[in-house]
Amino acid sequence: MEIWHRVTFNRYDAVNEEIENLGITFKKTPGLQGYYLITFEITESDHRWPRVAELVQQKDRGSLVDTIFTKDEILAAEWIRLIPIFEQGYPQPYTTWVTNPINYKDHCPACGTFQQATSFRLKKEPHLGKQDFMSLFWTYALFCTPHVFDELEAHGIRGYEKWDAIIHKTALPSQKVSQLYVPTVANPGLVRAEDLKREICSACGFTKYYPHMRGVMYLARTAVVSDVDILQTYEWFGSGHSAYRELLVSNRFAKLILEKGWRGLRLKVVELL
Repeated sequence: MEIWHRVTFNRYDAVNEEIENLGITFKKTPGLQGYYLITFEITESDHRWPRVAELVQQKDRGSLVDTIFTKDEILAAEWIRLIPIFEQGYPQPYTTWVTNPINYKDHCPACGTFQQATSFRLKKEPHLGKQDFMSLFWTYALFCTPHVFDELEAHGIRGYEKWDAIIHKTALPSQKVSQLYVPTVANPGLVRAEDLKREICSACGFTKYYPHMRGVMYLARTAVVSDVDILQTYEWFGSGHSAYRELLVSNRFAKLILEKGWRGLRLKVVELL
């Protein structure tokens, strides 16, 4: 497991010389009237990280945090989080979907919790390149190619439904992707939830946790359902007006993903207690 940071400073932080002396390669993005940002990536195992962490604290700068797990760590876990990382296009109709997501029901406009009722609509056929999985901007919905569905069926993966993705202009199903819809929701079980940042929606009353980016996610063993290979967490995550449930996959589903080398997603370890 490796904790990764993307760090950003600006001109007025006056850290350029020290960052250069540390031997860190950074990207400099110019702005108006001599203003600029410097951005770089660093892991906590890097010997330079303690000094960078001091500078982040001194200058009151945040950093984007993520966790990368090794293949062996993933294969040793009973359950794994599946994270869509390749986003392609927006749900349609684009101009009104945020305020009126037509394929949702029981949608809370304040915090974003929802129940998907009908298929997503795409502007056009997506350009996947070498990606096997994709999601849409503004959503956490998971889509994949026909050959992925063929493999899932051949290997007896349980717990998903294949939903059409509709091309908005023609109202016909996409020929390149379908949604891998996950109907099963886990039991409540987020461990150490009291230590996690969260907000309670004043409109609907749901609790929503900030995105889980650092380290292992801990769940009670009673949370997972044993007769499926993919399910959603009971708990909601996100910030502002967006919300999503994490996707959990079994060890055998994760093993298939790694064996096939499927792209467009990331796997993160879950520990059951």
